[in-house]
Amino acid sequence: MVRAVKLLRDKVFFKRYLRNHIPVLVYQMGKVASSAVTQSLVRQYAGVVLQAHYFKLNHKDWRVRRLYHWVMAGARPLNVISLTREPIGRNVSAFFQNFETHTGEPYHRANFSLEQLKVIFLNRFADGRPLRWFDKNIKENFGIDVYVKSFPKCGYDTYYHKNIRLLVIRSEINDNEKAKAIGDFLKLNEFQLFSRNISADKEYASTYMDFKRNVKLPLDYIDKMCKSKYFNYFYEQDVINKVRKKWSESK
Repeated sequence: MVRAVKLLRDKVFFKRYLRNHIPVLVYQMGKVASSAVTQSLVRQYAGVVLQAHYFKLNHKDWRVRRLYHWVMAGARPLNVISLTREPIGRNVSAFFQNFETHTGEPYHRANFSLEQLKVIFLNRFADGRPLRWFDKNIKENFGIDVYVKSFPKCGYDTYYHKNIRLLVIRSEINDNEKAKAIGDFLKLNEFQLFSRNISADKEYASTYMDFKRNVKLPLDYIDKMCKSKYFNYFYEQDVINKVRKKWSESK
């Protein structure tokens, strides 16, 4: 009974916040340093701030479901912030973040060699799902095709379609530049980005670092990532070349 009353109260306040300020949806694939953006906005933006990896009416979070209906059914304005990350590094990070899901073993009981982890990684991330993320999520939901214009060297750009305003930020730019982009986008003159290195705190941190330092990947996988529309749109050639060199198998 108490939980039901609290949920009803939360829903009333949520609707009020939706009416008072244009909501912000931090909407992106996983492992692109979006949590720091969300947490910083919650502290500094007066309206609703939610984070999601998918935006559908059947989302597990009732707040995302409410926001989806509010925006889609009512054609009401929404500010969307999405981040990118170079795809191989992103995939490796996602692999370790969900270690048990991908390997079938909790990390504390696992005894995989780096070579075994490499094989599992390639099997689980062979489809290049992040490469299609903007087409499957931004374009299909909001009608915004980010690829219709060139992406600027500064590492962020804005897009508009009907009731949607979209800011895309390359996660690799420094925090001051990210803060400026977000502050300008939302008219928050003194916006600050609060972040920390979360990966270093995880139990898998040492194996994750060993994997990044020592594992080399096959050419067909590297080509799939490095020749993708996604990587070549958001990143300059020198970055792509560095990623290719880092993960390439020795001749």
